[in-house]
Amino acid sequence: MIKVIHIVLIATLPVFFGVGAFADSPPQLDVADSHSVANKGKINLYRVQIQGLEFGRDQEALDAEILVTLDTQPGMVFGLRLHPDSPPVNKIMADTLREAYLNQTPVTLQHQVAPGKKHAKIHVIQLN
Repeated sequence: MIKVIHIVLIATLPVFFGVGAFADSPPQLDVADSHSVANKGKINLYRVQIQGLEFGRDQEALDAEILVTLDTQPGMVFGLRLHPDSPPVNKIMADTLREAYLNQTPVTLQHQVAPGKKHAKIHVIQLN
C-alpha cells in the first residue's frame, strides 16, 4: 500500500509544480518554444518527391516527401514527411505550404534546433 501511495505522489508531482507537457509551450503564438527555431519568409521552392528518396547526405539527410526553401534562408531546406504512419496533420501542413507557395504568402516555419545543419524537419507552419 505504501508503494502505491509513493507511485501516486511521484506521478502527481508535475501537476503541483507545473512540470509536464505544457512546461515548454510558447507564451504566445508568434514565439517558438525554447527548443525550436522560427524562420520567416516566402516559399521560393516547393518540391514533392516519392517516399524513400531522401534529400542530402550523411548527417544532412532529410527523409521527407515535401521539401521547401524560403527566400530569407538561402541554402536551407525544410522537409515534411507524408509517410503512411505520419500524423494526419502533415497532409494539412503540406497543403498549407502549397497554398502559401502559389499565393506568395509569407510563412513562419518552426523546426527543432539543430546547430550547424542546413536541413530541418518542419513541425509548425504559420501563415503571417
